[in-house]
Amino acid sequence: SHLRARCSCSRFAALAAAAVVVADRQATAAAEVNQHVATARLLMSECPDLQAQPDEVVELWHEVSRMFLQAHSMIYVDPGLALRSTLGVLVHFLQGAPTHVLHICPASLMRYFKKAGDCAVAFGDPARCRLLMQWGTTYRVMALSKWYLRITSNPAWNKETLPPEALNFDPEYQGSYDLALQALHRQHAVQPRPLLQAHDAGTVQILAVCLYKENAELP
Repeated sequence: SHLRARCSCSRFAALAAAAVVVADRQATAAAEVNQHVATARLLMSECPDLQAQPDEVVELWHEVSRMFLQAHSMIYVDPGLALRSTLGVLVHFLQGAPTHVLHICPASLMRYFKKAGDCAVAFGDPARCRLLMQWGTTYRVMALSKWYLRITSNPAWNKETLPPEALNFDPEYQGSYDLALQALHRQHAVQPRPLLQAHDAGTVQILAVCLYKENAELP
């Protein structure tokens, strides 16, 4: 009876372990599906022009976005790892992708620089955050320009026909970006100093006088 009990316990433990493995695999698969769905929705919102690009370009942006989101999620448990990971993804993408591919989705790149800057602050490196956000401003201006050109490209779109949320370019992100840059500038910019007044006027020695007009006379 003890042997049968041990065998039953062993079978139960094996079944429980198998169930845990299956549950882990299902959870991993569900998480991957959620990441794909989240990435697709983000890029559809941030980069409307991406849908018209070749499949390999779309897949590249989706892969980079997934990798960046995964790297940035570590900010809540390990800011140092999140900073290294987000910078790794960002630098690899900027160095490896052609310029015209990068310029397809400047709003996404603007967000990547902001998120990497957030990781730097969480890690205790606000000066690096300021550098990253200043760099990201380039793509921020480009994204604003593309949004304005898109909004004004259709004569049927105007203040009366567009919904209120479409009349401004991502106001929440723009506001947080501006406030962050202002705070970082106050803290880390070169502080103005009073001008020092010289006590001795000194002497001035004229070594040469250049006259560019013909027959010009000295004053």
